[in-house]
Amino acid sequence: MLAEKRPHPRLIVWVALLFVALAFTVSWWHWWTFQYGTFDLAFYVQALWLALRGKWMVSLLNVPLMGNHAEPIVFLLAPIFAVCPHPMTLVAVQTLAFGTMPFTAWRIGQRMGLERRAALLLALATLLTPASLSVAIHEFHPEALAAPLLLLLIEARLAERRGWFWVWFLAVLSVKENMAPVLVAFCAIWVLGDRKRDRAWQIRWNLAPMFTAAAWLLVCAKVIGPSLNAGNVDYLQLYGHLGASGGDILRNFFTEPSRAFHALREALTKGNMVWALLVPFLCLPVLRPRWFLVASPILLQHLLSWRYTEWSLGAHYPAPLIPLFWIAAAEALQRLRWQGEIAVGVVAACLLANVRWGAAPELVAEFPTLGTRMEEREWKAAMIQGIADDASVAASLPYLPHLAKREHLVSLHHILKGLKTLSSTAYTPPPTGDVAIIDYADTMTFSKEAGYYHPKVQIDPTHAIPSSDELLHEYLSPVKWRADQRNELTVLKRGQPAPPFSTHSAPVKIDEQTTLNAIEITQPFPGALRTRLAWNFSGARTHYPWLMLVLSNGKHLYPFIKGECAPEANDGPYYEDWSLVFPTGIPAGYYSLFAVLYDGSDAAWYERFPPDDKMFILANLPLGSLTIKPGEFAPDRHAPGGH
Repeated sequence: MLAEKRPHPRLIVWVALLFVALAFTVSWWHWWTFQYGTFDLAFYVQALWLALRGKWMVSLLNVPLMGNHAEPIVFLLAPIFAVCPHPMTLVAVQTLAFGTMPFTAWRIGQRMGLERRAALLLALATLLTPASLSVAIHEFHPEALAAPLLLLLIEARLAERRGWFWVWFLAVLSVKENMAPVLVAFCAIWVLGDRKRDRAWQIRWNLAPMFTAAAWLLVCAKVIGPSLNAGNVDYLQLYGHLGASGGDILRNFFTEPSRAFHALREALTKGNMVWALLVPFLCLPVLRPRWFLVASPILLQHLLSWRYTEWSLGAHYPAPLIPLFWIAAAEALQRLRWQGEIAVGVVAACLLANVRWGAAPELVAEFPTLGTRMEEREWKAAMIQGIADDASVAASLPYLPHLAKREHLVSLHHILKGLKTLSSTAYTPPPTGDVAIIDYADTMTFSKEAGYYHPKVQIDPTHAIPSSDELLHEYLSPVKWRADQRNELTVLKRGQPAPPFSTHSAPVKIDEQTTLNAIEITQPFPGALRTRLAWNFSGARTHYPWLMLVLSNGKHLYPFIKGECAPEANDGPYYEDWSLVFPTGIPAGYYSLFAVLYDGSDAAWYERFPPDDKMFILANLPLGSLTIKPGEFAPDRHAPGGH
């Protein structure tokens, strides 16, 4: 019986179903509870939503869909998205595609003549290897589809089914422009492997596909990229440590090879991607080095980059490498005795590797936070629920996928960074929108490591980038805003600011331009505080203080961040109204209460945060005491934010 006609073992079916259910459940949970930390899913949702309406410019990156990466395969998802226009539709397609891998791998193993048990266990390893779950739960990216598609391509090549070979070849080619050099290398190894075949065979199976991939790479590099990207995303900057330009980088490989060796050493010693791909397969791929030649364009692309996410699990980057390392392991196993026993070792290594490098520890660590996440999700969703479908929105990263089905959407991290994506060129934000959503506890948007959130940076003697707080002020200040503020989340909508209130306390001067005239604390209901602030600003602001309320019971400090104070305010008096609703986990007792005003960008940049570190505190204001009685700290989940 042909390999593709044999029934798949039930164990493969059950493991695939379990993987798909787990991956999609985790993905849905992360999306639903505002835990997504990049703009990838939002970009493709907005791109498809606009494409279905005949519009091509995607405001999130200010490029058309093909201007970020050459990914025509995304257009094949348009009919599915038209029927079910939900952000998680794309994630569902990605997850289901991953679920096909053990079935394809089983058929390949059977065709290669592996022992039945070895073929079964090695097929399961396509999903059990930690990279698979890591990619599957990381939002959505077309490059993730390369994993199942490359396996299908390998199967078609081994089965010598030319029609399906071209289908899967073109599908892989359309996933992303970096698949083209991989396919060139793929065809090259088969040219050598088929050296005893005649010329017609070589042209049909190897040379024609090779030239197709090379031609597509040339079109991407010389036509699509320059015409559609227009410098908005500068991927060459990922290799700026190797040279100032593409030619300079190539020259330095020969004149200064130490640069490349240093980059590789950094990636291999500080990153885990290579080891998380190699060790679960018991290092069997090293016995079939030809597949390393096929993978070399992707490996070098990621390992030579300065960006740590490129050489670590936690993103989509390992996806094309999973099937290449797997087929190398399968070929190595084909030549060994004790295939079944070695395959058992592969499965065991995969499971252990999930604990060492995979997502398993993080997922387990999430369980104690499920109640808090549910609680936060409810009121955060309520705060953004009333945003009009045609409103132009600037938002923190976790909120972008929820609001992507609109024409005008801006990621707040671009505004805070002040530079174009992966570029040293200044970013010019679009005109101020209708809504701004700022989650000050979002460590991805306000990321020092990614360079999004920073103090004033002097690039050279004549050029400087303003601080992120100042850049946010410059974006917001042209219009008036009505602020809805609760805990760390601020939702600004165009409208009249909070009304003034009478002040009785002594003013606190932060600097020559910033004075806090009053801070007033009331308790509108048990488990919550209402904080009203009266400011006066004059001239160009030099400080943009962040506010943190701190409760102390004499043993522990409980800080609650509001975030940047009045970034939208201009000269003159300005009033804020902020609600703090305590989480259910805060213990009952007697507390001292004080307000800490501090320089948020400097504290984040130098990682010296109050209340423990006082380096960047601008003012520390005692506000009296507060008693939280047993049963009173549970918040009213329907309590509105500050008005």
